Amino acid sequence: MNYILLGTLGFLVIHLFDFVSLKRIMLLKPVTWLAGSSLLIYSIVMTCLISERVSLPVWSIWLGWLLLAGSLIMLIYSLFVNLPFSKTYVARGVGDRLVKTGLYALVRHPGVYGFILVMIAIFLVSGSSLLLVAAPIWILLDIILVVIQDKFIFTRMFHGYEQYQQETPMLLPKRRSIAVFINYLRQDKTNNQKQRRLKEMSVEAELFKKGKYEELWQRCCGFIDLGLEDFMRIQRRLLMEQIELLKKCELGQRVMNGTRPESVEEFRELVPLTTYADYAPYLLKRRMDVLPKKPILWQCTSGKSGEYPYRWAPVTARQLDEIEQIIFALMFFSSCKKRGEINLRKSDKVLYGMAPPPYTTGTMTRVFPHELFSLLPPIEESEIMPFEERIQKGFEMALSEGLDMSISMSSVAVAIGERFSQRGKRNTNIKSLFGKPRTMLRLIKGLIKSKLARRHLMPKDLWSLKGLITFGIDGSVYREKIKEMWGRYPLDFYGCTEAIFIAMQTWDYQGLTFIPNLNFLEFIPEKESIRSREDALYQPSTLLLDEVKPGNYELVITSFHGGPFARYRPGHLVKITSLRNEQLDIDIPQMEFLTRIDDQIDIAGFTRISEKVIWEAIEHTGLSYKDWVVRKEIKEKPILHLYIEPRENGYVTADQVRDLVHEELKKLDTPYAELESFTGLRPLEVTLLPENAFRAYKLKQQAAGAELAHLKPPHINPSDDTIDFLVNTARKVTVRTEEKVEA
Repeated sequence: MNYILLGTLGFLVIHLFDFVSLKRIMLLKPVTWLAGSSLLIYSIVMTCLISERVSLPVWSIWLGWLLLAGSLIMLIYSLFVNLPFSKTYVARGVGDRLVKTGLYALVRHPGVYGFILVMIAIFLVSGSSLLLVAAPIWILLDIILVVIQDKFIFTRMFHGYEQYQQETPMLLPKRRSIAVFINYLRQDKTNNQKQRRLKEMSVEAELFKKGKYEELWQRCCGFIDLGLEDFMRIQRRLLMEQIELLKKCELGQRVMNGTRPESVEEFRELVPLTTYADYAPYLLKRRMDVLPKKPILWQCTSGKSGEYPYRWAPVTARQLDEIEQIIFALMFFSSCKKRGEINLRKSDKVLYGMAPPPYTTGTMTRVFPHELFSLLPPIEESEIMPFEERIQKGFEMALSEGLDMSISMSSVAVAIGERFSQRGKRNTNIKSLFGKPRTMLRLIKGLIKSKLARRHLMPKDLWSLKGLITFGIDGSVYREKIKEMWGRYPLDFYGCTEAIFIAMQTWDYQGLTFIPNLNFLEFIPEKESIRSREDALYQPSTLLLDEVKPGNYELVITSFHGGPFARYRPGHLVKITSLRNEQLDIDIPQMEFLTRIDDQIDIAGFTRISEKVIWEAIEHTGLSYKDWVVRKEIKEKPILHLYIEPRENGYVTADQVRDLVHEELKKLDTPYAELESFTGLRPLEVTLLPENAFRAYKLKQQAAGAELAHLKPPHINPSDDTIDFLVNTARKVTVRTEEKVEA
């Protein structure tokens, strides 16, 4: 019995490990789990040695040894392989990420199964009668302790654990979790291919390493020299290849309505336009068996708020090959001043400030030529670090080793610059820099430069970059601010989760040039787009790139190289600014991204907030209000501006409303919460409207003869005139409008 109690003590010591992690006590983590495990193992061994044996058939001993080998592998894998060993059991504090893959896709606590099977196996091998008593006690204790972990501890330790609880059962697998686990096993081979791909040097990398810059430029950047006729020839050829792939898969037959087009014209005539709702039943489950080609990885972005938290999209190996060429092109364009010029050199230092995998920009790390350039921090470290920690580590390395290029979200580039300004305001701890002479020298030079310019410290004071690449639909907003902070304009590119890359700037930093070999491009004229949104049954006509004229269009894409999307509407409104780049003699139409056209508001490229979720957030605050509208506005930075009319003026302030709604939005929309943790951005601003503002608007519309559907302003993105009326004019016109209506 003493050994049963000793094993029980071992369990309790093991589970002290969680509290040690939360308290971030130095060196105590490995001591705790080693001590607890040693006590438990010692108790099991002694229980088997001193106890009388139960008479068991010989075959049960052999079965026990086989079961012991398998169960130990399962237990070790679930606890020490599936979980990142160093971060989980050695490093101070809590592990840096919640693991939901492997056995943890099946149940939340797979280690319980491993332990149960180990106990059964040891009993079969030893025949210990005492173990027959001890094992059920220890198993029950293990289950009780993991229930306590699940309900009270892990929700504090891991961000997103509540959602994980909803997705995955605690101990008993369900049909959905079994399907997710099987899908994970299917992807394992693909993941191995992906890892091998990361280790292999591409053709582009070989050319760069050998100094064959002319051939490399032509391979990666040669698309800007295409005539429009050649551009369209590539588009048509790749589309016909994709159509053949779509014909052979379940998803292709579904989105093409069973048709089998034999030409580009038939494809555009027979295949209807699609939205993500057409793909969600397949892609949200990440089913590979229905796709044109099996993907090598999956990427995601925020989903339709209130319906599904993320939109998933597969990426094939062939698409990754094409993406690598585009990344080289981006780096070359951002650092050159003329055609054919490659100013980058091997081992140049590159700060990577994009959102991590599985976000779309994280895909770039998969094909980034890390064997040529020094990614700060290195890719094997950066992918397992929290975003904030990765940026901090990257800049610490850049301060010491130097920096030649930065690739980041535009909002992140600004956030980094602002943090440097804050650092410049504080006194630097010189003592902490004595052991880092290169860092100290760089900072001193930067501080002197900023003081001479009579301003705060900025990134441009510390480094003279060869290139700067940013991404985000708010890039044009931050363009001048980024130049002020970093000392050069950022090179912008345009893409999305479903289309990956669509267009990019060249070295004149003006309009974006379309890329021919990742997506087939169609364009819905703005009037047609508006009509189709007002009439769901209307199928708008489309134009090809060689048919467009300067103006606004809704974009339609069809994936190439085995991607899943066919005549897909990502909901983007773009502007064709010119039919060619006269300055650089690029004979391809130039574009800029304008906005999303659906009922959602995109904030800093991190999240899209819908009317439904904003409404729910306001309701959850318990505020008493009459009505509200919200829109995205551009001030010093993009903001989500909520205009709300309280039922009683004076009982609440705008700041109070802002804080309440902000917290509710964080609960309802995970990407919105991540926006603050990633960038420090709190985009919500609130204006309290005067009493009877919405009633006055209704009376004004009635007086103008508006139909019932237009008596209230739209909740999402109302016009400037509507906002001006609600804020400034409503109180003045209420009485006058009432009298006019009554007359």
